[in-house]
Amino acid sequence: MTSTIPYSAQKDDLFFPVRRGDFFASGLPRSDSGLCAEMSRLVYARKEPEFGFDKEVIARVVANIGFENCLFFESDNASEQDGTHCFVATRSGPSPSERIAVVAFRGTDAQDPRDLEDDAEFLLKPWGRTKGNVNAGFLSGLLDVLPALEPQIALLNGRVLYTGHSLGAAMATLLVSVRAPSALYTYGSPRVGDADFVATLRGVDNHRYVDCADVVTRVPPEGFDYQHFGDPYYIGFDRMVRFNPGDLFMQRDRLAASLNYTVKYSWRWGDNWLRSLADHAPINYVWALE
Repeated sequence: MTSTIPYSAQKDDLFFPVRRGDFFASGLPRSDSGLCAEMSRLVYARKEPEFGFDKEVIARVVANIGFENCLFFESDNASEQDGTHCFVATRSGPSPSERIAVVAFRGTDAQDPRDLEDDAEFLLKPWGRTKGNVNAGFLSGLLDVLPALEPQIALLNGRVLYTGHSLGAAMATLLVSVRAPSALYTYGSPRVGDADFVATLRGVDNHRYVDCADVVTRVPPEGFDYQHFGDPYYIGFDRMVRFNPGDLFMQRDRLAASLNYTVKYSWRWGDNWLRSLADHAPINYVWALE
């Protein structure tokens, strides 16, 4: 099976999503899904080896596609080691449809022990803003920045999009229960809460993207009372996007993709050993949706 859409098996694209650079290579994407996918990669920008935002890079990139303002929200001491990272980029326009704000959360940083702890937490706990129970680690991450973030999102007008990749997708989903956006775009999202929590989000314009064998989209296991919010937009082995093609199709497609990956990539230096890891790389979502 061949595709004209590029694909990366490289470990760097998984563990250091912004080193590749070349953001918005074709300018402002024509779709909100493409815009949010790249914003979800850009939010990883930091001044290595520090963890705090590289604000200059982010501000410059969003300005290049017409976003005039960018506000940053981070946990205390986030530049030194750990915590939550979120930015809000806004673009003005003469009409409400042209005014847009993107609230983007950074996902798991493999070098950040706090992020890894949040990801490993399977405990469900009540979330006082809504019914049902949610992942305790994801909730802890959101609460780090919510006191400063919430007043700002209340001031946003026009179309407001929440987005994130991996852990960032989970926190963006939780933010929906604080204040509903115009739409939610998530990439490689784990399950966030139980069925009662998911039920409270019904009616939200939701776009949950799953890249083929991406293992993070299958955790925590359903046996822990977790449930996904919404049906998937599935990026197949052929790199085409299908809305909710069904479990049988996805199982067969993942098997074919994984077998192909073993032959083509697993043995190469610098590549991930497993397709289930490579498919979680933000750039693979970006390329499929640009």
